[in-house]
Amino acid sequence: MTSDHTSAEPSGPDPKPAAKSQAGARLASLLPKVIWRLSPKARFAISLGLAAMLLLGISAFLWAPSATLKLVCRHDFRSAEITVSIDGDVVHTETLTGAVKKWLGVVERAGGTYTRIIPVSAGRHQVEVRLRAPGYDHTGSTEADFSRGAIHTLSVDSGRNLSLVWRRGGGGVSGTEADGGSSLWVKYASSIFGTIFASIISASIGVFVQDFFRARKAQLAAEKDVQRRDSESA
Repeated sequence: MTSDHTSAEPSGPDPKPAAKSQAGARLASLLPKVIWRLSPKARFAISLGLAAMLLLGISAFLWAPSATLKLVCRHDFRSAEITVSIDGDVVHTETLTGAVKKWLGVVERAGGTYTRIIPVSAGRHQVEVRLRAPGYDHTGSTEADFSRGAIHTLSVDSGRNLSLVWRRGGGGVSGTEADGGSSLWVKYASSIFGTIFASIISASIGVFVQDFFRARKAQLAAEKDVQRRDSESA
């Protein structure tokens, strides 16, 4: 008895990456020709847009904070003052207010939650929080490694002693974990870049279409003029 064996032919390299690279090369070679076919005003507008994007990117890189501290404070006071210091320097001070609610319909209880975003440079820093209210004055401190481009959330809870806990952190003072993706500053800069880029592309397409139809109209007029001259000379 004989058995037939079918051997699968070895598959060659995936043609998709090669096709994509060829399409990208064609697009790169076509782009300069398209740009030079634009009018001088269109080329000037594109140059101004690219220069604006470059300046905006440089300013965002220089001025945007490299990390973000998100402070979430839960307190049991009608009014309190919170002070935040980074490496001994006071970076934030504000008065907190709490709502008064009745507990079991008889006893009044005050309290509230306060949230604030504070820019911080990347690296290891000591964070100190002081909470003061009538009959209450406590300070807590902790250290953490602030990752560049991330939001680090510090939970502050009033009580007998002020409690500082890094949310989703690695325990104690060993560090923190990014609280989801890029920082707000990076998202804001990205949205601005996207808006400017879309405006440049839209304006370029509009000018290119206008130039194309203008050139086409001039070409048709020239062809009609040649035909008219030929008919007159015939």
